[in-house]
Amino acid sequence: MLKFLWIVLGILLVIIVLAIIVVLCVNARVQQLKDEKYSAQERFSFISWVVSWAIPVLFNVKVNAKGLEKLDQVEHGVIYANHQSNIDIVAMLKAIKKPHGYVAKKELDNIFLLSDSMRLIQCQFMDRTDVRQSVRVISAAAKSVKEGHLMVIFPEGTRMVQAEVGSFKAGSFKLAQKAKADIVPVTIYNSYEVSKRWPRRTVINMEIHDPIPYEAYESLSTNEICEQVEVIIKEPMKA
Repeated sequence: MLKFLWIVLGILLVIIVLAIIVVLCVNARVQQLKDEKYSAQERFSFISWVVSWAIPVLFNVKVNAKGLEKLDQVEHGVIYANHQSNIDIVAMLKAIKKPHGYVAKKELDNIFLLSDSMRLIQCQFMDRTDVRQSVRVISAAAKSVKEGHLMVIFPEGTRMVQAEVGSFKAGSFKLAQKAKADIVPVTIYNSYEVSKRWPRRTVINMEIHDPIPYEAYESLSTNEICEQVEVIIKEPMKA
């Protein structure tokens, strides 16, 4: 029995050491990619590759995405998606290979490796309690969009951790307005189940809807835009 316990302990130590080595190697590459000689595509490709490798291993998740080809026609766009779990970001990184970043909560900016990795793909960290900082974040995100980098924002403002979609915040649509960008609604299914089902496999489904050109909403208020996009994202959840 004692011999068995020592074997188990040895295996656990090997796994821990290997995990530390992998993390340190990924961090070293992330730091290297901060150099200006690397393109946005090279930076995003590495982060996407790491996520694509890690998400099945760590979370036992498979991602099915419908309508990815619709993103090919978007030159300047903002993706608006419902938010069910912290897994949503990595699921989108695995499915959407077109370079994109996220408007994320400020707490993520304090996590080792994650913060630098997200900044590498032009993510912006928002403090929802600080109006001035939020305005600066929206401006910075809009600048990225104008330069051709997709941005993702979750208009519910927080994770719902359930199948139902919460009410959208109209203010989040100021990003698309400021960037004069196409709006791409995305519906995410099942990601809230990952924490409940793990270590069993969870299939996350994602539907990319038809982009809404800037010309189609430029005369509308943020409330009117919000209502339209909310209907589009929620509609498939009723089926």
